[in-house]
Amino acid sequence: MLFIFDWDGTLADSREQIVESMQATIDGLNWPTRSKQQCADMIGLGLQQTAEALYPAMDLADYQTFAAHYSAHYARLKEKHGATRFFPDALETLAELKSRGHALAVATGKSRRGLDLLLVSDGLEAMFDATRTADQTASKPDPMMLQQLLDETDTSLADAVMIGDTSYDLDMAQRIGMVSVGVDWGMHSTECLAAYAPVSILSSFDQLLFWASAQEKKTR
Repeated sequence: MLFIFDWDGTLADSREQIVESMQATIDGLNWPTRSKQQCADMIGLGLQQTAEALYPAMDLADYQTFAAHYSAHYARLKEKHGATRFFPDALETLAELKSRGHALAVATGKSRRGLDLLLVSDGLEAMFDATRTADQTASKPDPMMLQQLLDETDTSLADAVMIGDTSYDLDMAQRIGMVSVGVDWGMHSTECLAAYAPVSILSSFDQLLFWASAQEKKTR
């Protein structure tokens, strides 16, 4: 089975770093302020889509400027804070799924440069069979990145699952007809996630392993 993970808010506990980078970008550009919650609600979208949602009256060049400035701020914070802070048991769960023969992928609103920076610095380049970022394809909730991951890994729709913490993740899966699993430790509420009909909303990575075991039994 192909397990497709969102990154921020699902695997990585990165809310504070992302919000700090967004607000530093906004301050540096002298744009009208946005609250921490307004910024956090954007996590999961691509950078240009984030800027467009926060500032709908601006033009494409402004959104591109936001994306470039954000990337620079985020890279500086990454250098300052060091290794990614993953949620409890996240890395152990990835390793266990891989040891069982499952394929792993990432579908994220991060940029290609940003995700590659993390994969290299955290030593995870070999963990994932395929990855897609918002600047490579359409941003969530458009399902294009899911379709590309299926194509790259030669996986059928019925043999894949999207795991995420936001409505953008589960909406993307619903649009393509992919099974989804929500997690309750990320950005959006369980009530928000439930609206997109995930097969489960989990409270720990242990529960994801239990769910995976149930799917394995079905295929034996």
